[in-house]
Amino acid sequence: MTRIPSSLIALLILCIGSPLFLYGEKKKTDNDKLIEDVAAHVNYLASDELEGRGVETDGINKAADYIVQHFKSIGLKVDSYNGNAFQPFEIATDVRMGDESENYLTIIPPANTETKELAIERSELALGFEFNPLAIGATGSFEAGAVFVGYGIEAPDLQYDEYVNLDVKGKVVVIVRKEPQQDDPNSVFDGTKASRHATFQSKVSNAYQKGAAAVIMVNDAGQPGKYLSGLKHALSQYSAQLKALTNEFQELVNPNAEEIAQHKRALAQASNNISITVSELNGDGDAVLEFDEAGAPANRKSMPVFFARRSAIEPMIQFSFGKTLEEIEKIIDEKMVPITGELKGWRIQGSASLIQEKAKVKNVVGVLEGKGALKDETVVVGAHYDHLGYGGRGSLAPWTMDIHNGADDNSSGTTGMLEIASIIAKSEAKNRRRVVFIAFSAEERGLIGSNFYVNNPLFSLENTVAMINLDMIGRLTDNKLIVTGTGTSDVWPNLLDELNRKAKFEITRQPEGTGPSDHQSFYMKDIPVLHLFTGLHEFYHRPNDDPEIVDFEGMARIIHLGAQITRHVQTMEQRPNFKKAEKQRNVADTGGDRPYFGSIPDYADNVDGLPLSGVSTNGPAALAGIKPKDVIVKINDYKIGGIEDFDNALRKFKGGAKVNVTLMRGGKKLEVEVKLGAPR
Repeated sequence: MTRIPSSLIALLILCIGSPLFLYGEKKKTDNDKLIEDVAAHVNYLASDELEGRGVETDGINKAADYIVQHFKSIGLKVDSYNGNAFQPFEIATDVRMGDESENYLTIIPPANTETKELAIERSELALGFEFNPLAIGATGSFEAGAVFVGYGIEAPDLQYDEYVNLDVKGKVVVIVRKEPQQDDPNSVFDGTKASRHATFQSKVSNAYQKGAAAVIMVNDAGQPGKYLSGLKHALSQYSAQLKALTNEFQELVNPNAEEIAQHKRALAQASNNISITVSELNGDGDAVLEFDEAGAPANRKSMPVFFARRSAIEPMIQFSFGKTLEEIEKIIDEKMVPITGELKGWRIQGSASLIQEKAKVKNVVGVLEGKGALKDETVVVGAHYDHLGYGGRGSLAPWTMDIHNGADDNSSGTTGMLEIASIIAKSEAKNRRRVVFIAFSAEERGLIGSNFYVNNPLFSLENTVAMINLDMIGRLTDNKLIVTGTGTSDVWPNLLDELNRKAKFEITRQPEGTGPSDHQSFYMKDIPVLHLFTGLHEFYHRPNDDPEIVDFEGMARIIHLGAQITRHVQTMEQRPNFKKAEKQRNVADTGGDRPYFGSIPDYADNVDGLPLSGVSTNGPAALAGIKPKDVIVKINDYKIGGIEDFDNALRKFKGGAKVNVTLMRGGKKLEVEVKLGAPR
C-alpha cells in the first residue's frame, strides 16, 4: 500500500474541511429521512404563518395548498372535484351583532301608577351601557308582558322550582344571574361551587322550553362587588406594567427610532387600560355582559336574550312585589322558597339582530387508484388539518388571542397521513384497493368535514372497506399508543398483534367506534375504523401546542405502523367485516346523571331543533325508530331548539321513564315514544 504523505493529508483536510471523504459520509437511512420530513411538515403546518389553521383564516388555505402539493409530488390524483382536490362546503362560524337600530329594549310601565311612591316612566335603555343583546339568543322582535322568575331554575329533584304554576308562554322572563345560597357550603345546589343550574345555558333553555318570548338577565346582588374587586386587581396590574415599561426603557442606551415608537405605543396602551379601569371603578360595578360573553351561539331560531342593568328592571320589581331585588334575593337565601310572579301591567318592547357569519371551507382529497380484482373497493386514511386559529371557541385558554398552532392537534396527524401516503404511493401490488387520503376541515367545530364527506362521498360507502384516522400522534409517552375502534371488525385484534410484534408499542385498545374525532363519522355509516392517538396533555387546545413539544421519532414509528395497517387492508383478500362497538359508561365514571338517549348530534346542520347524524345501535332512540337525519323538536312538553335544550330536557327525567319525542323527518312531523336508559 502506498503511504500518503501527512503533508498531503493536511492539505486535503484544509481544502475539504473533514477527513470523512476518505471513508464516505455516514449514509442516511430511510427512517432518518422520514424523521426529517416529519419535522419539516409539523414545523410548517404549526408555524405562525398558518395562523393556527382556523377555519376563517388565510392560514388554513395555505395548509390546504401545502397538502395538495405533497399529494401531487407523490403521484396521487388531485382532480376529483371540478379538476382540483378540494371538496368544498360551507359552515356557520360565528354570530355578530347587527345594526344598532335593530337592537333595542324599552320598558313600558303600567298605565295607572298614582298609588305607588315610585318615579316610573317609559325607559328606552342605552345599548352597551344599560343593556346588550347576547349571542346565545336569537334574532327577533317583540312587545309582551313580563314575568319575574327569580333565578330561572327548574330543579324539582332539589325541591326548588321557580316555574311551578307560572305561565310564561309569550311573555318576557326576567332572570337573576347565578343561583341561591352561593356562599353557603350546605346549599342544596353545589355549596360554594356553582351548579349546572347557575349556567346561562340552563336558564335560557328553561325559558325557551316554557315558550317565553324573550329573556332579560341581570346581575345577582353580589356580582357588582366582585366586579369592582376584579377591577382593583386589574388596576394594580396595569400600574405595575406601566412602571415596568418605564424602567425597561430607561435601561436602553441610545434607543433608536423604532424602540422609541414601540415604547410610546406600549405606554399609550397601558395608560388607556388604566384610564378605562379607573372610569369603571367610579361606577357601581353593575356591568352588563358583552354580546359574546355568555357563551357560544345556540341553534335556536327564536327567543332573543338580553342582559340589562339591575337599575333598569328594579322599578318593575319594586312596583310588583313591594321589595327590592336585593331584599328578594336575601329572602330566597334564607327560606329557599321561590319568589316569582307576573309583573302586572308592565310591557317590554325589544328587538335583537344577530347576523350569522359563514365560511367556505374544504376537505382536501388525494386518490391512489387500485388495481386488479380489488380496484373498486376503497380504504380511507384521514386526519383533520384545521385547528383553533387565534383561540376563542374551543380554547382552554380563552383569556388570550394568541395563535393556537396545534402542533400535536393536529399537524401531527396531518403529517402522519401525508407520510403514510408517501409510503403507500410506492406500492407495486398488482391486486390492491383504492386508497383515498383526506385532510378534513372543521373537525374542531364538531366533525363537520368528515360528516360532510360521508354524506357526499367521492366513492360509494358500500365499497369503502375501512377508515384509518390519525389525530394527535405527536406525544408518544412511555411507548404508549392508544388505538380506538379495535372492536369494529373481527380482523383488527389479530392484525394489531401481528404488526406490533415488530413495532413493539404498549397498545391500549379501545373497542368503540365512537369518539371525538373523524373516525366516528365513518363508523356511524357501518364502516370499520381504527384511530391512532397518543393521548391528551397539558398543551391541548392551548397556545403552547407548538412543534417543540412534538416527538418526531415517536411519530415516525407510529407512521410506520399506520402504513403497515393501510397496506394490509389495501391488499387483504377479504374485506374487514363490520361490527357495532360502542363505549359503555357508567355514572361513577362520568359524574353524569342525565338519562341515556343514544343519539349523536349533527353540528353541521344549522336548523331549529336537534338534528342527528346517528343513533347508537340498540339504544333507546334506535329502538324507538329514530334515525340519522331526524330533527328532534320536542320532548314531552319541552321545546328543543338545540343541544342545550335537549340536554336540559333529558335531565328532567330519570332512567326508565317513557317520553314522547316529536321529530321532523323529510318535512313531516312524527311522534315516537322513547324509553330512556339509565345514565351511562
